Amino acid sequence: MSRNIKVLIADDHKIVRNGIIALLENVKGIKVIAEAEDGNEALKLVKRLKPDVLLTDINMPIMNGIDLTERIVNSGLSTKVLILSMYNEEPYILKAVEAGVMGYLPKDAEYDEIVKGIRALANDQLYYNADITKIITNSIVRSSHIKHELSKFEHLTKREEEVLRNIVKGDNNKEIGDSLFISSRTVDTHRTNIMRKLNARNTADLVRKSIENNLI
Repeated sequence: MSRNIKVLIADDHKIVRNGIIALLENVKGIKVIAEAEDGNEALKLVKRLKPDVLLTDINMPIMNGIDLTERIVNSGLSTKVLILSMYNEEPYILKAVEAGVMGYLPKDAEYDEIVKGIRALANDQLYYNADITKIITNSIVRSSHIKHELSKFEHLTKREEEVLRNIVKGDNNKEIGDSLFISSRTVDTHRTNIMRKLNARNTADLVRKSIENNLI
C-alpha cells in the first residue's frame, strides 16, 4: 500500500485552515499532518516534519508565502509549495514561480483542483489552473521578444527550448511528448539535459531560472 501524501497547511486565518482540513480529511492518500498561522511557524514545521506538500497563502504575518518558499528551496528541503491565494495578478504569480513555487491556485479554486494540485506536486509536477497558466504563458511570450544570451549557461538546443516551454506551462512528460510527437522517455532525457545545463536542482528551480533569465 502506498503511503499518504503528507500536507502542511499555512494560513493566518483559522477558518481557512479549518475549511481546507475539512476538505482533505476524507481524501484517500492525503493526510494533513500540521497547520501553521504564520510563515515562521510554517518554516519550522517544514524542517521538523518534512511534509511532501506545503499549502500556503502569500499574505501571512512574520514571513509571507513567497519568502517562505525561497527559504524552503534554498535550504534544499524536498517539500513542494502550492500557493492558494487571493492575489492572482501577474507580479505575484511570477514572483512566486521565481521563488520556487510549483503550484498556484486562486483561493476560490474548486475542491477537486486543490486535490489534483497536491497530488501533482507530490509527483514532482507543476500545477496551475487555466487562468494562472495563461498569465505565465503570456509572460513567456513577452520574454521571448527580449531573450538574451547568458555566458554562464550552455546553449539549449531548439528541441530543449520547446521542452522547456512546455515544462514551464506545467505539462508532464506524457503531455509534452504528445505535443512534440516524441516519447516520454525522450522528454525525460531532454529534461535531464536541460536541468544539467542550467544547473537546476529540481523542476521549481528550473522554472525559476528560466523566467529570471528570459531563457524561454
